[in-house]
Amino acid sequence: MDDCTSLRHLVQTHPLIDNHAHNILGRDVATDYDSYPLESIVSEAHGRAMANASTTLPMLRAVKQLSELYGTPTEDWNELVEARNRWVKDDYEGLVRRSLEGTHTLLLDDLLTEDDVEAYDWHDRFTTASTKRIVRIEAVAASLLTDLMGSERKPDETVWGLFRQRFLDAIDNAMDDPAVVGFKSVICYRTGLDVDPYSADEEALTASLYRTLDSGTRKSGYRVEDKPLNDWLVQQTLKAITFKKAARVVKPIQFHTGLGDNDISLVKANPAYLQPLIAQYQNADIVLLHSAYPFTREAGYLASVYPNVYLDLGEVFPMVSRDGQEKILRQSLEIAPVNRLLWSTDGHFHPETFWLANRQFRQALEKVLIEYVQCGDLSSVQAETAAKSILFENSNRLYQLNASLNDKPSSSYSLPMSVTRTKQAGNPSHDQLDTILQKFPDLEYVWMQWIDYTATLRVRIFPIAEFVRIARKQRRVGISLAVFWMLQDDTVLPEGSTTGQFYLEPDLSSLYQNASMKTSASSATIMNFWRSEGNEPIDGCPRSTLENIVQKLRTEHDVEALCGFEIEVIFLKPRRDAEGRITDYIAATENHSWSQMTSETRKTIPLLEQIHQTLASMGINLQQFHAESAPGQFEFILPPAKPLAAVDILYAARQVITAIADEHGLRATLHPRPFSSGAGSAAHAHISINKVERESSFLSGVLTHFPAIAAFTLSQDASYERVRSGIWAGSEWVAWGFQNREAPVRKIGAGHWEFKSVDGVANTYLAMAALLAGGYIGLSSGAELKVEECTVDASKLSSAELAELGITTPLPKSLSDSLAALDQDEALKYIMGPRLVSYYISVKQAESKRLMAMSPQARRIWLLEKY
Repeated sequence: MDDCTSLRHLVQTHPLIDNHAHNILGRDVATDYDSYPLESIVSEAHGRAMANASTTLPMLRAVKQLSELYGTPTEDWNELVEARNRWVKDDYEGLVRRSLEGTHTLLLDDLLTEDDVEAYDWHDRFTTASTKRIVRIEAVAASLLTDLMGSERKPDETVWGLFRQRFLDAIDNAMDDPAVVGFKSVICYRTGLDVDPYSADEEALTASLYRTLDSGTRKSGYRVEDKPLNDWLVQQTLKAITFKKAARVVKPIQFHTGLGDNDISLVKANPAYLQPLIAQYQNADIVLLHSAYPFTREAGYLASVYPNVYLDLGEVFPMVSRDGQEKILRQSLEIAPVNRLLWSTDGHFHPETFWLANRQFRQALEKVLIEYVQCGDLSSVQAETAAKSILFENSNRLYQLNASLNDKPSSSYSLPMSVTRTKQAGNPSHDQLDTILQKFPDLEYVWMQWIDYTATLRVRIFPIAEFVRIARKQRRVGISLAVFWMLQDDTVLPEGSTTGQFYLEPDLSSLYQNASMKTSASSATIMNFWRSEGNEPIDGCPRSTLENIVQKLRTEHDVEALCGFEIEVIFLKPRRDAEGRITDYIAATENHSWSQMTSETRKTIPLLEQIHQTLASMGINLQQFHAESAPGQFEFILPPAKPLAAVDILYAARQVITAIADEHGLRATLHPRPFSSGAGSAAHAHISINKVERESSFLSGVLTHFPAIAAFTLSQDASYERVRSGIWAGSEWVAWGFQNREAPVRKIGAGHWEFKSVDGVANTYLAMAALLAGGYIGLSSGAELKVEECTVDASKLSSAELAELGITTPLPKSLSDSLAALDQDEALKYIMGPRLVSYYISVKQAESKRLMAMSPQARRIWLLEKY
C-alpha cells in the first residue's frame, strides 16, 4: 500500500484558486437574515421551502462544522446563530479572513447584486493575489437597457441599434480590462441551455428586445429573459472571445448548469443542451459550473470530447451530503480529463459559504484520491498531481492568471521605502499599478523606454519608489524636444530645437520583467507615450500615432486589427584584433540551411531554448522557432495581439534575444542583409482585420500608398539591399498573392495578410501605423482593389502580363525614393501627422547622408552594432 501521508497533507494545505464566487456582505447587513437567510449557506430553497432545510443532511453537517469555526460546540441552530452574531459584531474581518484561509485568488461574479456587498477589490486583503472579475452578461444587458431608456435618442437611432452597439462595446471593454478574466451567463435560469448557435434576424431580435422592455420599467429594471435576445447575448460574447483568442487573450465564459433554485427549468439545466453551441464555438473556452448536478456525467462527457470544455466542481459543496459529494467527484473523474476540472466555492454573501465549501471539498478530494491510490488506479505522485491541477493549476492556466505559489499574501505586502499603496477609487491606472506591484513585489528598478525616429531604443532608469510617483502622476519625466531631430550619435540636426520638452507617460500594460538581464536587482521595462506640457498627446509620438490610427479604424469603420511579427535575427561571432577590439563579425553557424538541424545549428539549441523559456516566463509565448536560410539566421514567431501591444511584445522579445545572445558571447543583429550572398533578415508583419467583407478596400489602400509606406517599413538604405527578386523577400513590385512568398503582400486567409517589406531597423510603431493608415484610407474611400492576385514572382512577368494584373508600381529602390514618395503622399501624411512626417523625413535624410559617407565595411559594422 502506498504511503498517503504526503497526499493528505497536500490536499489539505495546497493553496487554491476559487474560479467562481460572489461578493461577501458588508458588516452592517451580515446579520440581516430576513434579506440574507443564514440557511442559504447550504440550500437554494426560498420562502416556505427554506424552513425544511434544517432537516437535511447538508445542514446538520454544516451546523457541526460551523460550531468549530465559531469556537462554540453546539448542535442547536439558535445557539449557533448567536455565536455567529458575536463574531460579526466583534471581529467580522477576522471571520472573513479565517473563512478565506488558503485561498490564493478569487474570481468573482460581482454582478449578483450591487446592494449590501463589498466591492470586489475589498476581498484582496484576505487572499494572496488580487481578486479578479467575472462579468455576467445578462446583468450587463439589463444595466444598458436601464441607461438606454433614460437617455434621449437621435431621430435616426433605434433602440435595438443603440443597445446592440453598446452591448458589443461593453463586451469589448471587458475583454481589454485586465481585472476581468472571464464572462458568465445565467441563460440557464432565463430561457434554458438549449441556446441556438445562430442569431435570429434583426426583425426578430428587435421584437425580442421590445418584449423585454415591456416586461419591466426603468425604475424596476429589466429582466432579460426572452429567448432570441438571450441567445444573441451568448452568441456575441462567444464571437468576441473567439476573435480575441487569436491574439492570445483568453477569457472563458462560464455557464450556470444544473443545481439552482425553483426559478430554474431543471430539464433545460442539463449541459447536454449546449452541445451544438460548444461545437459551433470550439475556439472559445467554456466552463460548466456547479458540477452540473444532477447532470454531472453529461458534463464530464462534454469535457472529455470537446477540448474547449471545462467542468467546475463547485456549489455541491456544501449543498449536497457527504456521500453525494463523493459520488459527484467520482462521476467527474469517470471520464473527464483531470486537466479540465476546476474548483470553486460559489461562495456568496456569507463568508462561511467559502469556509464550508473549501473544507468539505478538501475532505472529499482526499478520500477519493486515496481510495484510487490504495486500489492501484493511481500512484501517489499521480494523485498529488491531480490534486494540484484541480485546486490551482488548471484555473491558473485557463484564466491566464500567471499566479505563483511563491506569491506573497497581499495582506502582508508593503512597498519599498516610504511609498504608500493608497488606492484611488475609480482610477484604473492605480488599480493596474497595484496589480503590478503585487505581482512583482521584489521589483527595485523600472526602465522607462521609448523609440526615436532612428529606431534607437532609449531608456531612463528609476528606482521603484520614484517610478510609483511617476505612474501616479506625482512627478513627471521631461525629455528634450531635441529627440525629434536626433541621430544615433546624439547629433541634433541644425533645424532642431534644444528648447522645450515633452513628458514620458508610462503605459502600464506594456511592462515586462527584465527576465534576461544579468543584473543584481530585479527590474522591469516599460514603454511610454509622449505628452505635452498640458498632458495632452503630442504630435510626433510613435506610440500615440499608432494608437490613434487603430482608434480611427475602430470608431469610423468598426474594424479591429490584430498584428503579429516574425523576428528574423542573425547570430554573429565577433572577430577581435590583438588588443581585443572587435574588427568584424562572422556567422555563428556556417553549416546552416532553412528548417534543418545540422551539426552546427544543433549546438544552438541551448541558446534557442533559453530564449523561449525566458520569454515564456514573461508571459510571451512563442508560437515556434527554427533555422532560417542565411548562415547564423533564426526565426522566432510571436503571438498576435492588438497593434500597440503586439509592437510592445516585439521590442520586449528582441531585448531578450539580444541579452541572451550576449550571455553566449554572440551578437544578435537585425541588419537587413549583413552578408552580400543569401537571404536577408526581415521582420515580417502580420495584420488581420475582423471585417473580412471589407478586406479589398483595406488592401487597396495599402497597395496604393505602398511606396510611401516603405519609408517607414524599409527605413535604412541597407533595407533595400534585401528587396531583390528570388530570395523570398517580396520581389520588386507592389503586388499581392495568396500564399505567394515572392510578393510584398502575402494573403494568408480572409482578412489576414503578411507584409514582407518590413525589417528590424524600422521604428515598428511607425511602420505598423503606416500600414494601418493605408488600410484606413482605402476603407474611408471605399477603394476598389484593381491589382489582381499574382501567383508568381512579379519580376518574372512581362510588361504586358504585369499590366493585365494591374501591377504598375515598382517598389522603391532606395530610401531616398521612398522618402520622396512619402513627401508627395498628402493622404498618408495627413493620417500619420504632417509634423511627424516632416521631422521623420529630415532625420532619415540626414542619417542616410552620414551613413552613405562611410565606407561599405564601416557602414556595415556600424549597423551591426546599432541594430
